[in-house]
Amino acid sequence: MTPKASRRLLLIAVGISLLVHAVLLGWLRSPFAVRQSDAPVVTIAHARIVRITQATPVPHTPAPQPSPTARGSAPPRPVATAGRGVAAAHVTPAPPTPTPTPMPPVAAASPCRRPSAPAGLESTPAPAAIPAEARAAATNGTSAVLVHLDASGSVLSAAISGSSGNPSLDTVALAMAKSAVYVPAYKDCKAVASDYTFAAKWVAW
Repeated sequence: MTPKASRRLLLIAVGISLLVHAVLLGWLRSPFAVRQSDAPVVTIAHARIVRITQATPVPHTPAPQPSPTARGSAPPRPVATAGRGVAAAHVTPAPPTPTPTPMPPVAAASPCRRPSAPAGLESTPAPAAIPAEARAAATNGTSAVLVHLDASGSVLSAAISGSSGNPSLDTVALAMAKSAVYVPAYKDCKAVASDYTFAAKWVAW
């Protein structure tokens, strides 16, 4: 084989080899290739730009402190200001009004138990024995006995002032009136002599 033919054969072999490599390279890359149509697409519909401004803090002003008053110094006294040509006069406060001394309480007089009241009956004795003729008469009525009392309530005298219609029952009522205990009458907180009417009511049995 001539040198010229050998060179041509070598070029053809090199070209075939390059072609085979290019085909193999393209086949290997095709599974991993990402098509442009399959790539995700992001669409922005609206966009707003917000500007954030930092607020400026307000400076804190400390409250004024009152000036301390010197310990032991007396408070200022009021001074009346006079007009032109008149001297200023100091105003002196009026002296305090003295507190009146309370008077001792006056003991109130104790009230009496019975300032003014009529005589009363405190207790009545048991009735005396009723005579048989009085029971048999079956009398219904009231015997009234007028009793005269002294200032201590003791019986001075007694007499029938109203009859029941049966003298025996009136006698029993008179004995009961004399044996009763009385409370004297009072006038202006003082016991006085008085009269009391003792009444005995009779019912037939």
